[in-house]
Amino acid sequence: MNVHDNRFFEGFSDSARDTLVSHLIYHALAPGDYLFREGDTADGICLVLEGEVNIVKAAGNREQILGTFLEGDFLGEVAVLDGLGRSTDAKARGNALVATIPTEILLEMLDTEPIELTIRMFQSVLNHLRNTNDRFVKEVVRKEKLSLVGEMASSLMHDLRNPIAGIHLAADLVTMNHTDEETVHCCNNIRLQCDRVVAMAGELLEFSRGETKLDLKPTNTTAFMRQYTSLNEYYLRKTGIKFSFNAEPGAILIDAQRVLRLLQNLVSNAVDVLSGKPGAHIEIQAFVEDGFFYMTVADNGPGIPAEIRDRIFEAFVTHGKKNGTGLGMAIAQSVVTAHGGTITFETESGIGTTFIVKIPAAPPTAG
Repeated sequence: MNVHDNRFFEGFSDSARDTLVSHLIYHALAPGDYLFREGDTADGICLVLEGEVNIVKAAGNREQILGTFLEGDFLGEVAVLDGLGRSTDAKARGNALVATIPTEILLEMLDTEPIELTIRMFQSVLNHLRNTNDRFVKEVVRKEKLSLVGEMASSLMHDLRNPIAGIHLAADLVTMNHTDEETVHCCNNIRLQCDRVVAMAGELLEFSRGETKLDLKPTNTTAFMRQYTSLNEYYLRKTGIKFSFNAEPGAILIDAQRVLRLLQNLVSNAVDVLSGKPGAHIEIQAFVEDGFFYMTVADNGPGIPAEIRDRIFEAFVTHGKKNGTGLGMAIAQSVVTAHGGTITFETESGIGTTFIVKIPAAPPTAG
């Protein structure tokens, strides 16, 4: 964008604006580059000319995003006005171009301009503080919810161990006395489903702690899809929905159990939105291309509501599900991220939604 079009310059006289522009210092930022760090001297107000800049605050090993500034926005005025230094970090979300107006030049110009300009800057500061406060409160509430989820998951894991062990033992005894193929198959599924229940409780506990531990093992797309259909054959059949499966052979290195649960979550969400719809159809694909394992889940449902599209991977965001916790998609994203991949979606109202999971077929973390 043209630097003169940045909204910071609204209300400045032409001469003052020209003077400020002539003293601009430009910063080309790569993804993840810091514009400034907490504690830095406030050297000026920053104008975002291209890209996006996040205001972040360190929280242990994590960074909490307190605000996002887009092309045409400006930031950093709080520290300039109070002279106490930067209170947060500012970090480029992608490639970004930022111009800084030096503090001394800015203060000189404010002395010569109408008082309304200074008042407008204070209003901007107040708006910024309000927005930051709202985000902080939401983060506190979110952490409290996650803490409760962690306590619940820990209790579940403790209470489940004995009954799950009993079911495992019963399945072992059955297979010792009945070695026919169907019985062995059913008992294997019983064991796998028991392990799945315990693993889901473990995932909840890890997610509440901000952890995702992977157990990477080699497999292939066809074996992965066979395992999914075998574990979920009864569930898929009782939905009454038409399913299409397509797995093109390809070697992959993943935590299969976690990715299976990720797929189960995507499919169950699609089933929920298709409930009662004539001609309901879900298509699932798995393939390897250009060194990546792709998995897609497409439905012909109503599409993702516009009001949650930007927040669908946030914890506790749910819509239209009577028993939804709002954790499924957040956990799904954490699993994909731990694999070094991405999860995105394409959606259109009244047409349907497709989720696309893209994971390195052989992640660097494998060794």
